[in-house]
Amino acid sequence: MRKYILMLLVPVLFAGCNFLDQDPEELNTLEKVFSSRNDTRKWFARMYSSDYFPLELWGSAYYNHYMFGTDDANNALDWHIPHVLNGSVSPETPVTSTDKYYFQLFYQAIRHCNIFLENVDNCKELDPVTELPRMKAEARFMRAIYHFWILREYGPIPIVDKTFISEKLSRSSYDECVDWICGEIDAAIPSMLEERVEDDYGFPTKGAAMAMKARILLYAASPLFNGNTVYANWKNHDGKQLISQTYDNEKWKKAADAAKAVIDLGKYELLEPKAEDGKPLTFEDYVKNYQKITTTWNKELIWARPQATYWWTMQCLPACFHSWNARDAVSLNLANDYFMADGSEARPLKEWFDNKQWSSEDDVEHGTIKNTFWMFVGREPRFYASTHFPNQRLDRYTHPDMRNQDGSGVMTTIEFWNKGNAGKSRSTGDHNSTGLSPQKNIPLSAYSDKGKGECISSQIPFPVIRLGEIYLDYCEAMNEYAGAASHSTILPYLNEIRKRAGIPEYKGTYTKEQMRHMLMKERRVELAWECHRYFDVRRWFIAHGDNGVLNTPVYGFNVAEGENATDPKFFTMTEGMPRIFRMEHYLAPIKASEVAYNTNLVQAPFY
Repeated sequence: MRKYILMLLVPVLFAGCNFLDQDPEELNTLEKVFSSRNDTRKWFARMYSSDYFPLELWGSAYYNHYMFGTDDANNALDWHIPHVLNGSVSPETPVTSTDKYYFQLFYQAIRHCNIFLENVDNCKELDPVTELPRMKAEARFMRAIYHFWILREYGPIPIVDKTFISEKLSRSSYDECVDWICGEIDAAIPSMLEERVEDDYGFPTKGAAMAMKARILLYAASPLFNGNTVYANWKNHDGKQLISQTYDNEKWKKAADAAKAVIDLGKYELLEPKAEDGKPLTFEDYVKNYQKITTTWNKELIWARPQATYWWTMQCLPACFHSWNARDAVSLNLANDYFMADGSEARPLKEWFDNKQWSSEDDVEHGTIKNTFWMFVGREPRFYASTHFPNQRLDRYTHPDMRNQDGSGVMTTIEFWNKGNAGKSRSTGDHNSTGLSPQKNIPLSAYSDKGKGECISSQIPFPVIRLGEIYLDYCEAMNEYAGAASHSTILPYLNEIRKRAGIPEYKGTYTKEQMRHMLMKERRVELAWECHRYFDVRRWFIAHGDNGVLNTPVYGFNVAEGENATDPKFFTMTEGMPRIFRMEHYLAPIKASEVAYNTNLVQAPFY
C-alpha cells in the first residue's frame, strides 16, 4: 500500500552554517536543485543537519530531555525538563524540548529525504557508479532512521514513503513500522560505504546501518511493545490493533542475531587502555581510557556525530572552572549505581548517610584526597571518569588554565558545598542542585577562559551507537530469549565491558532474573550520558507505579548548606525536584490540534 506524507507538515526551511548544514537557499525549483551536482549534494547533506537531527546529537545539553529527563539527573532550571518529569506533558503542551516538536520535525526530515529520492536521478552530473547509488542508499537509510526516532517516542506512526499529499493517514501498527524500517535498512546496506575517511566520520556506514537495526529490534522485543496488554484498547478507528497482544519470544532472537551480525563484522573494537612503555596498567589508565571513548575518534565508534562541546562543558564544569556553575546535576541515585573498585555493587544509598564518614588520608591509587566523603572512595574507574564530586581534585585535565585556576600552582579542588568555590552561594541564578555534575563527554584538553569566564569550545564525536552498546544489546537479547542457557555465550561479552572498565569479571552462575539485573545496572553505568536511560526505563516498562524508577525520588546533597569538605549539613540526603510518571507518559502525545485536523490519527493512550 502506498503511503503519503501528512498534510500537517510545514515546508522545509533552509538554514545552516557548515557543510552538514548547507542548503541551496537561492534555488527556486526542484528542477534547478537537481540539475546541479553541487546543489544536489547540499540537499543530500541537509538530511544530516542540525535542523533535523535530535538535539542530543548536535551538542545542546541545554535542551536535552533524553539526558536530563531521567532519574540520572536533577535539572530544575530549564522549563521543559520539569515539564517532562512532573507529568505536565499533554496534547495541549506536548513539546518535550524547548523549541522542538519532534513529531513534526522528523516528518519534515522524512519529506526532505523523499524529495531527494524522487528527484536525484535527474542529476546527470552525479557519478552513476561511485555517487548515485550510495547517496540514494543513505537517503533511504536516513528516512528509515527518522521514522524510528518518531517511533521510539510516539509509538506506532504513519509510514510515509512518498511526498504526494493525498490522504489523512492513520497509524500503522508497531510491528508494521518495525518491519518497514528494518526492510528499508536492509535494502540500503548493500550500497552504503564500508568505511569513512576522516573528513566524513559523521556519516553512516554499512556497519552503522546494521547496528541501528539491532537497536530497533531490541526495542521491538522489549516489554513496552511486545505483547503489552496495557495497550489492548489502543486501536485505530477501524479497529486495527496498534500493539500486538501476543508476546513473541522470537523477537529477542531477531535482536540478538542482528547484534551478533555487527560483532561478527570484526570491524569494531572496544577501546582498551594502553600502558606507557610496557608498564603495568594503572587505575588512572582505565579512567582516562573510558573518557576517551566519547571524546576521541576511535575503533569502538560505529556511528558518531561531530559535536561542539561548548554548551555541555559550560553546563557541566563546576564554577571553580569559570563555567555556568555545573547547572546540569547528577543524582546520587546514578552515582551510587557505579560499582566499587572490586567490581561489587555499592551499599544502599541511605546507608552511606546513616553513619557519615570521610577519608582520613589521600588514596593515591584511586585519585581521591583526604576528607572525601566515603561513598566516593574506592569506586570503579568509570565513576571517576564520568562525575565531578565534592572534594575532587582533577589532575587529569591537561590545560594549565584548568590546573591552576586560583593562581596557587595547585590543582583546584571542587567545593560543591554552599560556601565553596563551586557552591550555590557563588551565584544567585544558575547553580548545581545535587553536589555532583557530569564529567563524561568533556575532553581532557578542555579549558576555560579565566578572563571571559567562558570555556573554549572543541569538537568531540558524540556516539550515536558504539560497540559497547552492541555487546550489551546482544547480552540482553540472548538472556531474555534463552535465560541461563545463554550465559556461557554472553558472559564473555559482558566481561569484556567490565575488564575494559578496570573491574573484575563475573564468574558465577546466575538465573535469568539475576542476569537481567546485572545487565540493567551495567547498561546504566557504561552508557551514562549517551541518551539511553530515557528510553531504556520506558522499553523495560519499569518507570510507572509506586516503585517505578521515574516515580522514585532522586537525591542530592543539601547544596544550601555547608562550609567545608566535612560539613555534615551539606552531606545530607536531600530530595530533588518532584517526579510524576503515569501510564500515559511512556509515549509522547501528538498535538491536540493535529489529531483534531486528521481524524484518522488516534491519540496516544491515556491522554
